[in-house]
Amino acid sequence: MASSNNFLTNSDKVNMKKWRVFLIPYFARSHLIPMTDFAGLLSAKHPDIELTMVVTPGNTKFITTSLDKYNDSAKHPMQILTYPFPSIGLKPDVETVGIGNSAESSAIDEASHMARPGLEQLLQQHKPDAVIADVLFPWITVIAADLKIPCILFSVFSNFSMLVLDCFQKMRVCPDLLDHVTVLGLPGPEIRMPVLELPSFALKENCVFSIENIHKSGLDAFGIVVNTCRGVELEYCDEFEKTQARRAYLVGPVTVSYPMYQHSIIERGGEGEGEGETSCLRWLDTKNERSVVLVSFGSLCVFKSAQLHELAMGLEGSRQNFLWVVRDVDQWDEWIPEGWEERIADRGFIVRGWAPQLAILAHAAIGAFVTQCGWNSIQEATAAGVPMLTWPLAYEQFINEKLLVDVIGCAARLWEGGKRSTIETENELVPRSVIAHALSRFMEPEGEFSSVHRKAQELGPVARSAMADGGSSMSDLSRLISDLITAMENKTCQ
Repeated sequence: MASSNNFLTNSDKVNMKKWRVFLIPYFARSHLIPMTDFAGLLSAKHPDIELTMVVTPGNTKFITTSLDKYNDSAKHPMQILTYPFPSIGLKPDVETVGIGNSAESSAIDEASHMARPGLEQLLQQHKPDAVIADVLFPWITVIAADLKIPCILFSVFSNFSMLVLDCFQKMRVCPDLLDHVTVLGLPGPEIRMPVLELPSFALKENCVFSIENIHKSGLDAFGIVVNTCRGVELEYCDEFEKTQARRAYLVGPVTVSYPMYQHSIIERGGEGEGEGETSCLRWLDTKNERSVVLVSFGSLCVFKSAQLHELAMGLEGSRQNFLWVVRDVDQWDEWIPEGWEERIADRGFIVRGWAPQLAILAHAAIGAFVTQCGWNSIQEATAAGVPMLTWPLAYEQFINEKLLVDVIGCAARLWEGGKRSTIETENELVPRSVIAHALSRFMEPEGEFSSVHRKAQELGPVARSAMADGGSSMSDLSRLISDLITAMENKTCQ
C-alpha cells in the first residue's frame, strides 16, 4: 500500500481507508506543543489519517494556533476533543504544569493518574483505530490493549536521559547512602552524577512517574515515537531501540518542521501567555552577529527573588548583550535592582512572559543560550547551531546537561562549584560574580570555549537535515506510518 509516502496513485486515493488516530498529550506546554507539531508532521505525510488531539478544556489554548496553521493545508483538518480535567481542588483553568505556582504544578503531576477514568471512557465511546499517548500516561497501553488497537507512546525526553534513568532505577540507588552514582552498561564515556542531581521520581518506588512503569509500557506498546534525531544522540539511539521499545521511531526535532525558516512564527504567541511581541526580534536586528546571549529557563522554572536579583546583577556585570525571558513577573518589584533597567537599556532586552524562542534562536545575533536543559529547548538550540551555557533546575535536566557537556561537547556548565539539586530548597544561590564571569568567558571570540561554539555550529545542519526529505527522522516517520497502517488493517495492538 502506497500510504507511507507523499505520492499516492489515483487508485490508492479511491480505495484509501480513513484511519482515525487520537493523540493524547500530557498536561504541560513542553509536552502539548511538541505533540501538536508531530501531529502536523503526520497529517502532512499521510493526509488520509484523520487526527484528533485529546486534551482537557484548559489546555486547548496551547494547541489551537498550531492546529490552525497546519489545518490551512490539510485534507482532513485535525480536530480537538476534550475530556474533564481531574477534580483535585485547583482553581478553574489551572490544568497545566507551569501555569500556576509550584504547588499547583506538583498537584497536577501527582494527580495525573486520575485522568485515566475520563480518558478510558472517551476512548471506549469513540473507538479510534489507534492512539498515540504521552509516555507519562503509561496506563494507556492497558486501555488500548483492551480495545484491541495499537498504542504508540510519544516521548519529549532524550533517549540518553531515559537510558540513564532506567539504569538508576535498576540499580535501586539509595540517596541516604551515596553521594554520587555511576551509570553502568551504557555506551560512550562514563557517566557519574551526584545523587542530589537525580530527579526524585528516579529514586522512589511506587512514584506517580515510576521509571519502571514507563519502561514496561514502552515494551508493551506497539512502539515509541521520540522527539530526537540520530545525528545528535549518537549511539544512545541504537541502545534505546535495543532495550527500551518494541519499535522506536526517532522523528525530531519536530519544531524544525514548523515553518521557522520559511515564515514568521510570531503567530504562535497564542500558545503561550505574555507579550508575544515582535519587538525583541527588531531589537536583535540592531545587534551584531553572534553578539547576544539568550537567557531563558522554560515554562517550569521557579527562582526565588534572591536568585533573580543575582541573575540581573550578573547579566549587568558581564557587559554582554542579552535578551532575558522572565516568566514570573508577579514579584518583579521585589527583586529588580534599583535603576537596573536604565543601566542596561542599551544592551539588554527583557521579555516578560512568553517569547518566540524559535525565532530568537534562529536569529543571527544570538551567540549563546543560557538554558535549564529542557529537551525541547535543547532541540531548538541544536537545530539553530547555538552553543549553550547550562543551568539545570529540575526533572531530568541535570542528566541532559551531562549529554551536552560531557558527551557531545556543544555546551558548558555555567557554574562548576556549589551545591545543585533537583529539589529547589537544596540549591545554593549562584552569585552574580559567577554569572558575570561565565558569560564573559563564554562569549570571548576564539577563547577557551571556541571548541564548544564550533561543535554547536556543526550540529545545526545535522539536526535540520534529519527533518529534510530523505533525512533520518523523515525516514522514521514514513516507517511509523507504514507500520501503524499495517497494524490498523490487521486490527492488532502487537
